[in-house]
Amino acid sequence: MPKIQPEELDRPPAGWFPLDVLRKETRKWDWVALFVDVDPDELKYCACDFPALFFVHPAEYCPAEGRKARQCYVRVPGKHRNVAAAWDAVCDMIDAAKH
Repeated sequence: MPKIQPEELDRPPAGWFPLDVLRKETRKWDWVALFVDVDPDELKYCACDFPALFFVHPAEYCPAEGRKARQCYVRVPGKHRNVAAAWDAVCDMIDAAKH
């Protein structure tokens, strides 16, 4: 069965927060960032889909009824050898969007 690839955006939506960076399966130097539309500290109060649910401790997870966290993947610009370099690129991308 073929894997379903999630949609990737070129820029993060305004007001969204990065959770993690992940290496793309297709290319070794390419990365994507997982973004959510709620503050990561408030994620435990929202219904979460996979993989955002991995960032909530099971003992603290108590989602409010009706509140669902949305998530998306954003391409990390450039080629990066490790997760730290990719994360720095995500931070730079966010800073550039603020200005």
